[in-house]
Amino acid sequence: MDSGQAAGGECRHEAAYYDGPKDYLPAVLPFIQEGLAAAEPVLAIVPPPAAELLETGLNGQGRGLTFADMGKLGRNPGRIISAVWDFIGRHPGRNVRVLGESVWLARSAAEVRETVRHEALINMAFAATPVTVLCPYNVGQLAPRITAQAGRTHPVIRTSLGPQPSPEYAAGRVPRAAARPLSPPPAGAEELAYSRDLRPVRALVSRHAERAGLGADRTADLVLAVGEVSANTLRHTAAGGIVRVWHNRAEVICQVNDQGWITDPLAGRRRPPEASGLGLWVVHQVCDLVELRTGRRGTAVRMRMCLG
Repeated sequence: MDSGQAAGGECRHEAAYYDGPKDYLPAVLPFIQEGLAAAEPVLAIVPPPAAELLETGLNGQGRGLTFADMGKLGRNPGRIISAVWDFIGRHPGRNVRVLGESVWLARSAAEVRETVRHEALINMAFAATPVTVLCPYNVGQLAPRITAQAGRTHPVIRTSLGPQPSPEYAAGRVPRAAARPLSPPPAGAEELAYSRDLRPVRALVSRHAERAGLGADRTADLVLAVGEVSANTLRHTAAGGIVRVWHNRAEVICQVNDQGWITDPLAGRRRPPEASGLGLWVVHQVCDLVELRTGRRGTAVRMRMCLG
């Protein structure tokens, strides 16, 4: 899981620390301008206010720059790597650049953990790929612990003093804070064991989501996601699994546990070439957040849908 930068590949993965809007353009605009000057396609996955700042700073010189809204695409960080692969695929044989600001003040603790995991997995996903990734961090707003995690997932940190190797970079590892087991479901969670028939699983998820106030389309997406994960249990294990469903004021949450072990840390983060293998990729596409923990003792997949 080492980065191309550290292992001799072609990927460069850096973090840029900035302190509020006044420092944003000096921190990131040269990265984009250098790419455009070299005729490299550039993808900027940023919140809308940052996109407005970049457009102003480029002053009409943004030909070759593609924007994507991080608030939508990156609401679930597990979707970002797949989107970057799609962008690379549209420009075969070319060096590309990606600006991706995946952490902001309003992120929940669960979202931040999955963002840290995403940043670590970038180093594996693109190890031998001609892509340069810059990840801005607003150190004026974010908690110091978040900045510390950025140092562990990026080989190089850019500050006002220039680029420097990160002494905390944990090559080949997801930082411990993003790899801890999931917290236990609440005592009041509805629970159902399954071993063959998935219709009761889908009915439970649908009934609970509707009762919690999740819209019809979003409920259908959640039923699809839980069905895909549960179907993987039946395909790859012999002991069946357990689904638990609960909700709070903000979201509906479903968790599937089984005795399988997913050995590919990038599972679901890149669209598989075969339609028959789309399960986890689809789960990431339709859910607002996906948390996956797996090992020799089994796998837990927690899927969240926001009620707002």
